[in-house]
Amino acid sequence: MLDLRQLDLNLLLAFDAIYQQRSVTRAAEVMCLSQPAMSNALRRLRDLCGDPLFIKSRLGVTPTLVAHRLADYVRAALESLRDGLRMIPAARQNNPLLRISCLDCLQPVLLDALLESPHADWQVRYFQPRRRDALQDLASGKLDILIDLDQPLAGLAGLHKQALPADHYVFAYGAALKEPPRTLQAYLEQPQIQVSSRRDGLSPVDLQLGLKGLRRTVAMSTQSTLAAKLIADRQPFGISLPSRVANVLGLQHVPLPLDEPVELKLALYIESRYRFERSREEAMHCLLRALGEPRALQALARRA
Repeated sequence: MLDLRQLDLNLLLAFDAIYQQRSVTRAAEVMCLSQPAMSNALRRLRDLCGDPLFIKSRLGVTPTLVAHRLADYVRAALESLRDGLRMIPAARQNNPLLRISCLDCLQPVLLDALLESPHADWQVRYFQPRRRDALQDLASGKLDILIDLDQPLAGLAGLHKQALPADHYVFAYGAALKEPPRTLQAYLEQPQIQVSSRRDGLSPVDLQLGLKGLRRTVAMSTQSTLAAKLIADRQPFGISLPSRVANVLGLQHVPLPLDEPVELKLALYIESRYRFERSREEAMHCLLRALGEPRALQALARRA
């Protein structure tokens, strides 16, 4: 029987990372280790267990039967230890770094919520990876929280998703525009600012209009919602934005003159096993409240 005095706790963390990621390379990224260091940890684990544990495969590594049997016990032990450490005030990290990625149009909403939190002690950094890379960045530990369009997880291990209440687009305008469009024709003719993090591509509003063979007048495009707000206060342009964003920016807004509302369906994604704990939960409280789903945190935090 294995003597626990011979066991290095870091080996359990390494085992859990490899089991979840199904890749030594991705596990090394999650643990912030070099690949040789992770390979060395796997070698030590194999020596201790007397089993290969993980077999090379086309997509990474495949757990052996012994690894499958061991995985739940390792996870339970690590979670129990983390729960205990949460009870120790000194174990809380000072000014932890909170790395968030979200749609640019949501940054004013989320930043406002985080700054207003009375117990905030995190350092917030926003990143804007390409959408096709965002989930992988989360899985590899480059991000802590991702808020993006609701999409399938495509089998990425260790990620959890919480669908958020759908928002709807409105026609927002600033001080320079005296009267918003009230009819569909007036809306299509009204010069507007397109806000998108992509160089090209259509917004949900444009997609819905395109299904009807319609097209609105886009006077200019920008990647910054705040820049669009400043322009709208000086030029008689409108902006089609989610209603929450229009409210935070202090823009006047009216419903879009369309037969059906244009929804924005979002989800919050986390990968938190190897990050700070308590501050992350407080940050998620703020973000979920800002996005109108405070009850979602309880279910999400239990699974994290």
